Amino acid sequence: MNENEFRTRYAASQSHVEASPELKQRAVCNALQEGAAQYAGSQAPAKGAVSAKRPTRRRPRPVSRTAGHSVGAASLARRWAPAAAACLVAGALAVAGIPALTSSLSGSPAITLDEAAARCGFSVRAYASDGSAPLAPGEGGTVAFDRDLGYRFRGGDDYKVSGFFSGCLFHVEGEGIVRVQAHLTGGALYRVTFEDGPTDPDDPRMGELASWKPTARGTGEHYGGYDFVGSAMRDGESKLSLAKLMGATIDVSADDDPGIADGTTSFGLWTNEGEVPENAANNPESPVIDLFDGQTLTVTVTFEDGSISTQAIELHVANFETEMVDGTPRLTPRLAADDAEAGTSAKSLYGTVVEAGNGPFPFPLDDANNRADEVLPADTLERAEETRPVSMFSNGEPHAATLANTVMYDAGEIAAIQLRPPYEQGDDERQLAVGPVSITRAATPPSGKTPDEFVEVANGWLGNLAYFSKCTQERYGYAFNDDGTLTDQGFCYLEATFTVTNPNEESIELNSRDMGSFGLANEEGRLLAIDTSYFTLDMAVSGDAETDLDDPRCFTIAPGGTARVSVLHVLPNRLADDEGLFFLTGFEQSGALVAFSVGEQL
Repeated sequence: MNENEFRTRYAASQSHVEASPELKQRAVCNALQEGAAQYAGSQAPAKGAVSAKRPTRRRPRPVSRTAGHSVGAASLARRWAPAAAACLVAGALAVAGIPALTSSLSGSPAITLDEAAARCGFSVRAYASDGSAPLAPGEGGTVAFDRDLGYRFRGGDDYKVSGFFSGCLFHVEGEGIVRVQAHLTGGALYRVTFEDGPTDPDDPRMGELASWKPTARGTGEHYGGYDFVGSAMRDGESKLSLAKLMGATIDVSADDDPGIADGTTSFGLWTNEGEVPENAANNPESPVIDLFDGQTLTVTVTFEDGSISTQAIELHVANFETEMVDGTPRLTPRLAADDAEAGTSAKSLYGTVVEAGNGPFPFPLDDANNRADEVLPADTLERAEETRPVSMFSNGEPHAATLANTVMYDAGEIAAIQLRPPYEQGDDERQLAVGPVSITRAATPPSGKTPDEFVEVANGWLGNLAYFSKCTQERYGYAFNDDGTLTDQGFCYLEATFTVTNPNEESIELNSRDMGSFGLANEEGRLLAIDTSYFTLDMAVSGDAETDLDDPRCFTIAPGGTARVSVLHVLPNRLADDEGLFFLTGFEQSGALVAFSVGEQL
């Protein structure tokens, strides 16, 4: 016998049971008396919410209430008459031998959202995972949560550190809300707020946003305090979606976050519990969502008149139908059939209200917002190999560049390069003359620039030096101090300065990333480029060349013109000390590469 058959037979077996009139009357009286007593108790001075702007671990501070306010009998009856009626039915059934939550056993929620709202004066509404709009209730008056089906995260250790931001969002709707408290029995809650993003390309926030990803978490002056940064459409306008992990218990006041009063602030479900398979990131039936199954979300609201209401919502996992919106699958609040075709449904959560009434928040607040002042550790990058093989292309086919098939020039010589850069059209080859080459080794940038002025930082990373330095530390083993010195004295700056002549009748466009890297040959004579800095860190061009105003990493040399070019890299000292060090310039894809022996200069 399956679960549905059990529910049907159980309900049928109890259908003849009926409470006596005396039992019903006694249940109503008891419910009304208990409700009035609880309501009177709720009028005791309420503690205020922990600051939501700068949450701390301090105990909540008192919040003032409207002086002289009293709630009349009509207000009491209006708020608690539905609760009394529910107590009548539930109490009568319980005494008669039927569980109080028989409605749950028959497949419908214990308390519908409308009934919970009538009892408590507020509703818990699911919100779209992208923050665009509140969602319709689920089947049977449940809270049907959306999920971010596009959210990607890694398993293993990264999951334990960064966790899973489910996209299962909710907000609280009601009149006169001044405080929201909530608790999740498993996992934690995060807060999502929305704000206008920068539109000026010169706005320093733009660089932080453009480079934000989980590896950038905790860096940046403007968004470094958030655990997840994304975008959302709200009322047809593009907004920033800013998520901050708060803790298993949250306590937020409208004074600190007005969004809890007007519903513009949402909260979501987060977890890093359990063991997660490595394929969790790309699985629409991800077992991670199962970790919320059976958990309870408790939400308490304090109103302007000092009254307090609480709802408890049990979370359950189910498959929901999906529909395509702008080419992207989106969850609907409709439950999917058991035999739904693959790709037409996805696993998410729904919540049933199992308790709704007046009364204070039933959990301690000592640890409320205990994660609000800390940022989750950022994802880390794997350490890069110090060298990579150099390939040359002939007739579109790659082959290894070796000492045998590559001409090695002395640093004082001039090398001719026949090239057809990838951006050129037609069959005519161009020619460049490169050299001589001189090398400067230093502990600080020879140009006198600071790292935030490097063209790669300013343009490739949009000025986000903190993130750039973090990635450099993880990938290569060093970072940048503000004065340009390197955090590890085992590394040094190498700047190559050389002359480039364009003998052609047309101008030639070049990119600093193609203009040079340092390298060594291995024991087999294979050329290896040294990969210990992000591309060309910095570049300077003078002479008959014009730098691209939009991207100063690119420049154009006039017909017949000569330019002086300097490019900057960072190398480990032990590789810079190698007498076999060479400087490689040209275009790998076109097979136009030349190498200059520069080890003797160092």
